[in-house]
Amino acid sequence: MSTWSALDPRATAAWTEFAATGAAEADNERFQKRLHRPGWIHAYPPVVLRGAAADEVTELGLRLAELVSDFPRRVFGEDLEAWTGYLGVPAEDAELMISALRHPRTGRAATAVMRPDLVVTDDGLQLVELNVSTPMGGMSTIAPYAEAALDSDYARFLAARGLTPGAPATTHVWLDMFVGLLREHETERPLHVFEAIANPADSDSGRRFFVDMIRSGGYEISCGLVTDLELDEDGASFDGRRVDVVVTMYTWHETKKHVPPALTRRLMELDIAEKLDFIGAPATALHDNKGNLALLTEPEFDHLLSEEERILARAHVPETFRLRVDTLDRALAEREALICKPASAYGGKDLAFGFTHDDGQWRALLAERLADPAETYVLQRRLRPAVVDVPGAEPAGREVVLAPLVFGGRFAGTFLRQAPPRSASAINASSGAEAAGVLTFEPYPAPSHTPPSSSSYKEL
Repeated sequence: MSTWSALDPRATAAWTEFAATGAAEADNERFQKRLHRPGWIHAYPPVVLRGAAADEVTELGLRLAELVSDFPRRVFGEDLEAWTGYLGVPAEDAELMISALRHPRTGRAATAVMRPDLVVTDDGLQLVELNVSTPMGGMSTIAPYAEAALDSDYARFLAARGLTPGAPATTHVWLDMFVGLLREHETERPLHVFEAIANPADSDSGRRFFVDMIRSGGYEISCGLVTDLELDEDGASFDGRRVDVVVTMYTWHETKKHVPPALTRRLMELDIAEKLDFIGAPATALHDNKGNLALLTEPEFDHLLSEEERILARAHVPETFRLRVDTLDRALAEREALICKPASAYGGKDLAFGFTHDDGQWRALLAERLADPAETYVLQRRLRPAVVDVPGAEPAGREVVLAPLVFGGRFAGTFLRQAPPRSASAINASSGAEAAGVLTFEPYPAPSHTPPSSSSYKEL
């Protein structure tokens, strides 16, 4: 194990000095209390990367987000039925997704919020999935994390040495993206935004940060179950107040479990009629499907990649293929090297590692998943994350995932998760990983590569 080369050595040296003063424990307690979210741990000391390393993550994240989100159009053109067929999306789900993407209004948010998850390995950064969804882990973390970091005793210790950490303006980039999705509103009052959740048991402990972000843009906000909205010909209301904007803070996976299709369809109709702004699922669902990574690694589509894209994909996208009857033999033969993932789930849910199963167990699991009428699955080459030494880690050694946020085609900061080495677990907050926003001592420049926001599929 070695010190992670992406870390800024000035911060590493300063941390050693600060820790020797005995002030770190109390500073960490204040830091964690300020950022408190049940079930979450925030990385302390604050993670400071070299400017060049942070820029590399930014550029790679933007390039991969553009390639993965745009490539299905290159393969299938405007034939969304062919795309949903390739992904194995159930017919009822496919109809709703296609309807959302084909209309310019409901499809405008399809790739507005993206986050490529890049695992740090000895062979470089590896893309394990591209998350595309309005509720995005990290978007409510980076700004408060940076604020708490700057208000820490450790930051004041750094400042005395002429070092000030900073992060991109995540909130401003998100609000710019949000404004770009809204229709023209003829009202002088603040717009009323409804943060819609789907699961009655949802207790998102980061909600207060999202509420603060919305209010900082001059909006009013209410939060509640999407099923509690009152809909009429003129739009939607909640607790007797007219709602101007509905933002779905739930994924397609949650939509299928908790939201009646008729309700989603009615919200889409009101959006098309410009009675309200409906932002989120199901417009993002096809792009959020993990099966899209298979397009970049399956040989039949290789000719559609440029040489530069081919090099990019080979270097940073682990081999991925769909679980199908015709791939079952391969999935069985390569068990120890594979992970099986639900295509539309999130947060590391229902991951299955082949090496933790014997041949019989693996065969039974894959047979069960092949027969699942509600979900499709992909298999991906299992990575060996690098184990790196980071300041303050006890016990020493962390596996790391770097996740650049892309809002409206613009970089908005990098969400980081780090965890002690675990052979059969995802590196995410729900599995106990420490969360952080990446900081640097250099101002974040505008990225040299900014992918265009994807336009909606034309209405046919």
